[in-house]
Formats: sequence, structure tokens, C-alpha cells
Amino acid sequence: MEVSVPDRTGKVADVALGYDALAPYLAPNPFFGAAVGRFANRILKGKFTLDGHEYTLATNNGANHLHGGVRGSTNGIGRVKR
Repeated sequence: MEVSVPDRTGKVADVALGYDALAPYLAPNPFFGAAVGRFANRILKGKFTLDGHEYTLATNNGANHLHGGVRGSTNGIGRVKR
């Protein structure tokens, strides 16, 4: 994975921490390459109300829903189109 951006002088550099191959991402790692997903942080007691409807989510942090739940967005493999 690479994210290249210019600094204030225009010099472009890769600013993402990560590996050069897919295999290390599939093994336990410090969340390199992880996407935050639809939200970051905890949803208290794994429940929220939107437009008067209560939604119940999977809990994976005690009684709370953390960073997308049991599967989360960390474990997906996706493609980016330019």
C-alpha cells in the first residue's frame, strides 16, 4: 500500500506505514493498511437510534461496538480505482 503526497515544497513521498506484499497484512500486525470504515471509536452498548429506529450492533469491546465490530473494516481486501 502506498499513499504519496507532496510536502510544502512539492517533494512527493510515501506517507503510509505498511508492507510491500499482501502476506504480512494477513498475519497479525499493528493494523498497517487498516481502513477506519464508516466510523471510528466505540458505540456505547452496541446500540444507536437513527430517525426513531433503534439499531443493535455486534459487540466486541466489552458491551460496546468498537471500530466496525467483530469483522470490522480491517480484514477486508479491496481495490482502488483511479
